[in-house]
Amino acid sequence: MLTKKQKRNNWILTVVLLIVSLLFLFPVIWMLANSFKPDAAITADMNSMAAFIPPALNGNFFENYVSVLTNTGFVRYMCNTLFYAAILIILGVIVNGLAGYALAKINFPFRERWLLIIMLLMIVPMETIITIHFLIIAKLGLLNTVLGYVLPMIVNPFNIFLFRQVFLGLPDDVYEAAQLDHCGPVKYFFTMVLPMSKSVVATVSVFTFLNVWNDYLWPSLVFTSSDLLTAQIGLNAITSNDNTTTGQTLAVITMVTIPVIIIYSLFSKQIVEGVISTGSKEG
Repeated sequence: MLTKKQKRNNWILTVVLLIVSLLFLFPVIWMLANSFKPDAAITADMNSMAAFIPPALNGNFFENYVSVLTNTGFVRYMCNTLFYAAILIILGVIVNGLAGYALAKINFPFRERWLLIIMLLMIVPMETIITIHFLIIAKLGLLNTVLGYVLPMIVNPFNIFLFRQVFLGLPDDVYEAAQLDHCGPVKYFFTMVLPMSKSVVATVSVFTFLNVWNDYLWPSLVFTSSDLLTAQIGLNAITSNDNTTTGQTLAVITMVTIPVIIIYSLFSKQIVEGVISTGSKEG
């Protein structure tokens, strides 16, 4: 039973957190409200609370969004990004999951050294090895192809480590029972291990989606064809165009930002569970 002092402290903490949350949300609210306005209204409302209030719903309410979606290739850029993300989520879960399972449950030579190498790779920034990736993809003749974009991004040391930590906690007697039914390691992984590890699969899937959705540097190096560009490159191309209005710029930024907020809102519980579970295992 909470005392009056504890209840009061909880209320104070709640109010403080709400105020802090609103401070972080102000830029998002301003962006969303002004993305529906013409430039003249944005300028007129700039120094007042009206800047945080969307205009009245009328026939021109979605004009900025309609203009961007119909007069630019942004729809194609978003579809490309979703397609790349889907490929990398599927391949990433399979490849990194199998690697994590091997490091957690299969005894093979130099296993601990491989684990050490993977952990060391986690601290290497992508920017330091992206030139090597580019040279390899160029040498293979895979520039400006989906395969050239996807191939270097499949293996992720952090995701391997997440899978390995979770798989350490799986009971060995389940696999022993599966072996009696002539279930091999690969079949066991797909039919038993992944279904028992939904939290980490969801976590890896969300992280992969966000990495692809927010990635700018790697696709800007690999792709030159406008038919293959991603949302972030499209965002830069549209916003840097002199003919793009401020309202249209805010509309594009909103369309890039909202999916990230939705993903975090829908899967925040799974992300927390997946990350927490990796810290509770030792191996």
